[in-house]
Amino acid sequence: SLEEMIFNAQQFRDSGYDVPLLIGGATTSKVHTAVKIDTHYPGPVVHVGDASLVVEACSHLLGTNKKEYKPM
Repeated sequence: SLEEMIFNAQQFRDSGYDVPLLIGGATTSKVHTAVKIDTHYPGPVVHVGDASLVVEACSHLLGTNKKEYKPM
């Protein structure tokens, strides 16, 4: 659920993580990811609408400007 994703993002943050979080699934949208989850985590939080796009999202995140990734 979305609440569980928020909880997990907070747990990662509290543990000192700032690696990119890839968010997806039926309960999420770009807006939910930006408004509800991103505010609880210091690293990049990226909504990936389909599992087939994960490799592309990771490729963008591994590029030169990780914080300015534009979701597909």
